[in-house]
Amino acid sequence: MTKLTAILSGIVFLALAGCGSSSNSGGTPDPDPTVGLLSLATDAAALEASIKDGLTAMSSEEQLALAGPAADAAAGGNFTGTYTQERNVDEFDAVRYDGEHLFVAPRRYFQCCFLAVDSGAPIIEPPPIERSIRILATDPANGSADLVSEIPLENDVSVQGMYTAGDKMVALTGQSVYGTFGELWADIAIWAPEKLGFRVYDVADAANPTLEFEATIDGVFVESRRIGNTVYIISRYTPWLDGLHYYVATAAQQVENQALLADVTLDDLLPKITVAGETRPLVQPDRCYVTTDAASSDHPVITSVTAVPIDNPSAFETTCYKENAYGVYVSETALYFTEHRPDPSLTRNVTRIHKFALAGTDVRYRGSADVNGMVWRGGQADFRMSEHNGDLRLLSTQWDWNNEDFVDHYLYILRESSARPHLEIVSTLPNDSRPEEIGKPNESLYGVRFLGDVAYAVTFQQIDPLYAIDLSNPADPFIAGELEVTGFSDFLHPVTDDLLLGLGMDATGGVKLELFDVSNIAQPLSRGSAVLGGRGSYSEARWDRHAFTYQADVNGIDRFTIPAQIYAADGSWQYLGASLYLFESRDKNMPALAALNSVGSISPPSVGSTPDWVERSRAFIHDDTVYYIRDETVWSAFWPTPSIVNGPF
Repeated sequence: MTKLTAILSGIVFLALAGCGSSSNSGGTPDPDPTVGLLSLATDAAALEASIKDGLTAMSSEEQLALAGPAADAAAGGNFTGTYTQERNVDEFDAVRYDGEHLFVAPRRYFQCCFLAVDSGAPIIEPPPIERSIRILATDPANGSADLVSEIPLENDVSVQGMYTAGDKMVALTGQSVYGTFGELWADIAIWAPEKLGFRVYDVADAANPTLEFEATIDGVFVESRRIGNTVYIISRYTPWLDGLHYYVATAAQQVENQALLADVTLDDLLPKITVAGETRPLVQPDRCYVTTDAASSDHPVITSVTAVPIDNPSAFETTCYKENAYGVYVSETALYFTEHRPDPSLTRNVTRIHKFALAGTDVRYRGSADVNGMVWRGGQADFRMSEHNGDLRLLSTQWDWNNEDFVDHYLYILRESSARPHLEIVSTLPNDSRPEEIGKPNESLYGVRFLGDVAYAVTFQQIDPLYAIDLSNPADPFIAGELEVTGFSDFLHPVTDDLLLGLGMDATGGVKLELFDVSNIAQPLSRGSAVLGGRGSYSEARWDRHAFTYQADVNGIDRFTIPAQIYAADGSWQYLGASLYLFESRDKNMPALAALNSVGSISPPSVGSTPDWVERSRAFIHDDTVYYIRDETVWSAFWPTPSIVNGPF
């Protein structure tokens, strides 16, 4: 099997395996109630056998019928950092700001394979792109940013994102970009051989950054978070064996795989990590969990969590489990994986959730549960999950195309069992005593935000109901109130306990901001809205929270920015360009008087005669200075005079 053939075979396998190679209806009891759905591998031989079983399992063709509440800033100074979902849980991003320096990584480029018809013409490879991480020293008083150094990158290395912590900068690397984690087509990672990695730099002297530690890992980068001194890196790996059939369609192929695997050792099947030229297994059998559910034992995917202490990266530890996750949510104390498990017999989806407790480099399995529907569905879907007082609250969606009302949404509250490794279902909504559905018939679920004892959910088909769900009694959640407005919100941000900001799309197709008064959750109200542009306009912050910037309490006023690419409001589809729009939230402590105020926009000049198209936007506010990063270029303006633009830097 050639490399290209194997890649294409893997793509076919992805399309087929994405429908699920096995299923559990959600009602099957744990095989061993004292163990849970995951258990540490009993020995190396058991782990080896489990992986080989996954690589020889037949695929059934019947399966083809199933289609920080606040910005997290570094200590000191009135400046914003990277926006996060949870307090004290940092999120990697390709642009970082620590109050003194901007760290700007190049955009991630898609590097894969292309098929060309042999026309006899020579194939001309594009010239290599010189790429580097730029470090710029900022001077907010003057609105400037000066380049002080660059960290060169290899042409086949993409920076997935970075962290800054004190004098250290951690860069997470990968070789390719395969799309948003969470999409169903990416269920099985058959892109091997593939590499990811992490690099730790000393940036105490930003003009002379020093590489302190570098590691390269077999597999595909999935997700990452930083909690305190520890960076958690989630990756997936499928063994790459030349000649192996990755989609076993016939008994003959199954026999061929079994014969090939007979001489393969466990060491050949496990992902490797390379540090300082030394290569060794990334995981050890005694730190790897396998499923105890016989119906789902045939996944040849190893999902790994590598915990890296920033101050001592060589002391990293890796925990793995031999199943395939399609979503990750991380709280301050735990990591939750979600697995898509379609059930052909019931024509429905089931999501299996695994909880792992986090304590520095110690990552331990705590329990699992199956819930009805799908939790993860691409961009910012981790807002559908939230841990509060030890309980996991989540919203899932179930599609049934045979029903007149083809979509239903469910609230689940899960709690760790005190008797065994298991997540017990404390309550669901709707239920027999509270049958009211979340959303009108055929309304999809958009923005979700769990805030304390309340969950806010936006559904939409023709109007936008904002639902407020009371979670104060985990055993009896209920829909407390709803508000119907036009358009919908993808992203919800808490201004205060009584005010909620929504970002989404207007009914006419423009970018919409709406301020909701939720001081009485039984009767949510709108305190005003703003619409940017017309049909075709969009804001990156709708699906990437890192493009949203919020600065609280500047002389009693909150400031925030959103990037937007705007088309004319008259429906002519005339592209007007990309800008950073500045808004204020006023009178936030008096919800009845609260209002949105538009300050203006930062619109850097275009390079050519037509407005620029921007792929990536970030912004940071430091005192009265706004740094606006478009792709790799830095611009700045002062908040009172956004039309006067400085740069490029």
